[in-house]
Amino acid sequence: MRRAVLDAARATAAESGWDAVSLNTVAVRAQVSRPSVYKEFHSRHGLAEALAQEEAASFLAEIAAVLESPAASPGASLAASVDRVLDMARANPLVASIVHAAGNGTDGLLPYLTSRPEPVVGTARRLLANWFRARFPDSSAAACGAAADVTVRLTISLILLPSPGADPAPGRTVAAAALGALGHEDSARI
Repeated sequence: MRRAVLDAARATAAESGWDAVSLNTVAVRAQVSRPSVYKEFHSRHGLAEALAQEEAASFLAEIAAVLESPAASPGASLAASVDRVLDMARANPLVASIVHAAGNGTDGLLPYLTSRPEPVVGTARRLLANWFRARFPDSSAAACGAAADVTVRLTISLILLPSPGADPAPGRTVAAAALGALGHEDSARI
């Protein structure tokens, strides 16, 4: 039942925006009872949070996989992970719906990408801060945290407000900024 409801919420939001999602609409689409949806998610906010957590988990799993794949350097791994996230975001109908709604003045699910620290922002920061600490053990925890923060903020910005001029290497740009925040000498050579 949970899977059917989340799939129905995702599909409805992707097709019509988050404003069109109600627990009743989702229950009908998922072919489950409305009381069952309320029992599982408690509210529309609870449904939004569950949907955001699920989407974040799939993005974060992909980021982790790319970060751990063999690359010429940590900077190259970081750049590849940012590029992968941007590709996933462009191909994801739910993310496209969020970006479109934000452009039209409706925030819907946007706070889950920007102002609420969980599940997206905080989890991504922790993942990246740990990765930076493992790759740059001589760097302080504060510097690793700053590099993670720069990476997350710039990547989210690129998702929500793509550059007007096509940056041929947005991942490299973000990686260079993150390594610069880390104080790493290779920031200019990514």
